Amino acid sequence: MSKKKIFNAFPHAYVLLFGIIIFMAIMTWIIPAGEYARIQVQGRTVVDPASFHLIDKNPVGLFQTFVAIPKGINSASALLFMIMIIGAAIQLFDSTGAIRAAVFKLLNIIGQERKPWVVAVIMLFFGCLGAFPGMLEAAIPFAPLCIGIAFALGYDVFVGIAMPVVSIVVGWTAGPTNPWTVGIGQSLAELPLFSGLGYRLIVFIALMILSIGFVVSYGKKIQGNPNLSVAKDLDTSHLQDLQNVKDETFTTRHGFILFTFALTIFFVVYGALKWRFGFFEMSATYIIGSIIGGLIAGYNGNKIAEKLISGGQSIFVGAMAVGLARGISVVMEEGKIIDTIVMALAHVMNLLPSWLTSIGMFIMQSFINFFIPSGSGQALVTLPIALPVADILDLKRQIAILAFQFGDGLSNLCYPTVGVLIAYLIYTKVPFDRWLKFIMPFMWRSWLVAAIFLLIATWIGYGPF
Repeated sequence: MSKKKIFNAFPHAYVLLFGIIIFMAIMTWIIPAGEYARIQVQGRTVVDPASFHLIDKNPVGLFQTFVAIPKGINSASALLFMIMIIGAAIQLFDSTGAIRAAVFKLLNIIGQERKPWVVAVIMLFFGCLGAFPGMLEAAIPFAPLCIGIAFALGYDVFVGIAMPVVSIVVGWTAGPTNPWTVGIGQSLAELPLFSGLGYRLIVFIALMILSIGFVVSYGKKIQGNPNLSVAKDLDTSHLQDLQNVKDETFTTRHGFILFTFALTIFFVVYGALKWRFGFFEMSATYIIGSIIGGLIAGYNGNKIAEKLISGGQSIFVGAMAVGLARGISVVMEEGKIIDTIVMALAHVMNLLPSWLTSIGMFIMQSFINFFIPSGSGQALVTLPIALPVADILDLKRQIAILAFQFGDGLSNLCYPTVGVLIAYLIYTKVPFDRWLKFIMPFMWRSWLVAAIFLLIATWIGYGPF
């Protein structure tokens, strides 16, 4: 079979996710069912690490496997609606031409030869969204915008995906003030909230430099020789509207629209950090901002509604991937095998020498992230086990949380169970194997950098405890 036929035979992302759901359903018949007792700690339900015990098997049958799909979609419903509402709002802002006009204005100011600066600014923006408020799925609604900007700059679809996805995942991984990983983790470890911030900021800067350098280098390479593009034989005709971007003159009206867009994002980020905004509050903020932006653009009520509906439709397929991915967790939860998998990995980690424990935790979390692609979910399941192991092996709890962050974060870029990645691949119709071909060189480098930071943290006694 030719290489091209092999690529064409690789399953659609939805098929891949469904295959994983079926596989995990089969595993519920093979893996012993077990569970840890849950106890209340500071108002949170956590695992008692000494309480694991086997229970009667509860294998998931064929019909229940299919029921897990709508259950997963239902469990992610608030997130799905937020993604579609934000996607609709961004589509409305983008339809005014203000964002693209601003990009061309920036290019005219800094010169075409400085296109990498535009890429760097966009990636830094998404990196900060991941690093501080921990808004990982917030990148999904920006898919049409970022891919259109990449095409406008003369790059391919992979640059359009990488600008938001790679940078927001890297920011999430470093997580200086990520409430879902660092916040929950330090609460479970009884550490001062967001302690060790300085070291995580250094990690954030290092990973951002690495990611921006990777994307910019790839963009420069394919502009010099288009045959080196990983997307050179992919059909991107469905993205034709995004490719045919014309230079637009930046006007005062564009400036007011762009200011409204920036102010909307500011309130979403500030609200997440200071006012504990959830999905509904974030969605409402985008609805308000989009209506104001549409009025400034001169749209009447009907046109605002049409643009919002069109934007929601364009992102629907990608948003549904998030719900389908949740179905995997539903199968494992109903089959009672998640705790068994966690217990087995904890025992393996106990066999490592103390100085390698942090690397072992990093590898363990990277593996678990395939099955539980939720930072907060992983924290509540695995850290109550990993933290006592760290105590036994005289490893500081702060380092155990850092290992958890790295394992939970970086692998989001290469797992088909991660909603934000699959949403982009489905939207662009980029095969998963082709994405792996693009991203794996970055993965090896980022994993190496993460391992180095963990070893340094062990050496300096990164704490306070």
